[in-house]
Amino acid sequence: MTSAAQDSRDARAGSASRRGNTHLMPALIDRLRDDAPHRRTEAPGEYAVTRAQLREIIQRDLSYLLNATNLGSEIDAGRYPLVAASTVNFGVPPLAGAFMASRKWSDIEQTIKDAIFAFEPRLVPNSLQVVPCSEGDRHGRHNEVAFEIRGMIDVEPYPLEFLVQSSLDLESSRLHADSRRA
Repeated sequence: MTSAAQDSRDARAGSASRRGNTHLMPALIDRLRDDAPHRRTEAPGEYAVTRAQLREIIQRDLSYLLNATNLGSEIDAGRYPLVAASTVNFGVPPLAGAFMASRKWSDIEQTIKDAIFAFEPRLVPNSLQVVPCSEGDRHGRHNEVAFEIRGMIDVEPYPLEFLVQSSLDLESSRLHADSRRA
């Protein structure tokens, strides 16, 4: 093995071990929030999160994402592809005002997946599933789509299962999410 190849391998191993220590760090916005403004410093353990807290944070962030309406219809993605892919376009296209009969599940599923792929990097992309719940799970609610979002959270040393049961009201475009342990 050449010296350059060995150096490259050692660098990757070193960065992987450093990365492993930061996987249970909360999102930047959570780290910037000061829960104890009167204290000058915090120990690292005070801002790191547990696996259960990470699930809750991701559920909260998915709720923010799926309850936000993006500007996709206002942005010329062909002319401004970077703007269309940026946080300016955070959220999902408007889903309100349509009857369930006029919506194909595959379109709703793809809309949800596209938003998650674009704005939730903590979920392993090839593990993501958006699965409709059966008619019996809807409890007689009209114009509401019930579904589960399943996937794996990318943490070290092994991925963490993630499952959230959600419902989307197509009249108001509001999403409700309940966490479930996978």
